[in-house]
Amino acid sequence: MQIKPAGVRKPKLNRILISGCGGSGKTTLAAKFASSPERALFISTDGNANRQGYMAIDFEFPQKAEQVVTNFLQALNIAEQSSDSWEVLVIDLIEDFDERTQSLLRNEFSNQKSAQRAWGKINSLFKDMQSLLMSKFRDKTIILLSRDVEEFDKKTGEIIGYTPALRRAMKNIILKDQDVEIRAYFDRNHNRQFDISNLRYEETKGTLQQIIAKQFEIPQPAIDPKEQQESKEKANKLKAQYDKAFAAAASHNASDKDIEYWKNMEPSEAIMSIADWIRIKESAQTVVDEEEPIMDELFPVGQN
Repeated sequence: MQIKPAGVRKPKLNRILISGCGGSGKTTLAAKFASSPERALFISTDGNANRQGYMAIDFEFPQKAEQVVTNFLQALNIAEQSSDSWEVLVIDLIEDFDERTQSLLRNEFSNQKSAQRAWGKINSLFKDMQSLLMSKFRDKTIILLSRDVEEFDKKTGEIIGYTPALRRAMKNIILKDQDVEIRAYFDRNHNRQFDISNLRYEETKGTLQQIIAKQFEIPQPAIDPKEQQESKEKANKLKAQYDKAFAAAASHNASDKDIEYWKNMEPSEAIMSIADWIRIKESAQTVVDEEEPIMDELFPVGQN
């Protein structure tokens, strides 16, 4: 029995938080941390990961807050049983657990005493969830996805930055275990950008930048011929909708910046964004059209 010399420390990026608005690239970036898109597994609260073609477990929220951890444990057990098939586990979206749990405990917010008890239950749930993740998958890469929200200056009311959509108590529970935080967003020129902060190991920065710079890959899961045909038809339908959406945008005089902005989105998100834009524009035009007859009555054409 003898004392062995200290080994060489090999820091890794095993705990990551990625935040950003819808369509900013959170899901795609998370998948890049795996050696291939098929090696990323999502526990999804909104079904978005599966719609984008990634392997996912759709989380089912229970009727009672106390069962959230039970259901979360079941999802982790499913992930554990197939741990050889994935390298990166993505929780998407982490704040949904908080918001849904608050809804389940809404009746307990009636007075200060019951509210304190309810918040205690919520915070306890997140501590349990964090403990389960850490204990079950200590050697795996765990990525938490979150929307971001605007941060305002209390005196001026001006926007001074963006932060993950997490309550302060929740941040204290979650962020202390992260190796890095990444914010995904579009700059003023509609180019996708990623800001890195709170990097625990500076020597991992080069590796992190290489991962971010990886070319976008579309998942290619093994499917049978029938599924392959259905997938092809679905892809063709999506492309047709995509082309039709951009044609409609052009016919509504969309600017080059608008077009570039939509092209940086995932196809399905671009289609929805264009549809919303057209709806707003047509609604505004309807208001103008409805006002015109009134102007004609006030000032009839050809009369002084």
